[in-house]
Amino acid sequence: MRKSIIVNDMSQCLVCGNPNVEVHHAIHGTANRKIADKYDLILPLCDKHHRGSQGPHMNGVIDLKYIQMAQKAFEDKVGDREEFRKLFGKSWL
Repeated sequence: MRKSIIVNDMSQCLVCGNPNVEVHHAIHGTANRKIADKYDLILPLCDKHHRGSQGPHMNGVIDLKYIQMAQKAFEDKVGDREEFRKLFGKSWL
């Protein structure tokens, strides 16, 4: 099972607890996804909460929430905001 610096438990959906999870890269886009993988900026989401209408791929508000969670986790556990900006090109906080 993959590890995440955002959540402690990757075995169930962050939203509903469903054990059938998919990995969501909290910060996405071709280059950003690779960087997100390097720093374990991932979340466990079931199909409904990953690709459904209430998931980050279909709902910009939820997408932003997860991006901000990832940035906060990075700043708490890896580096500062300036380092985050250098890696991802901007800050969402």
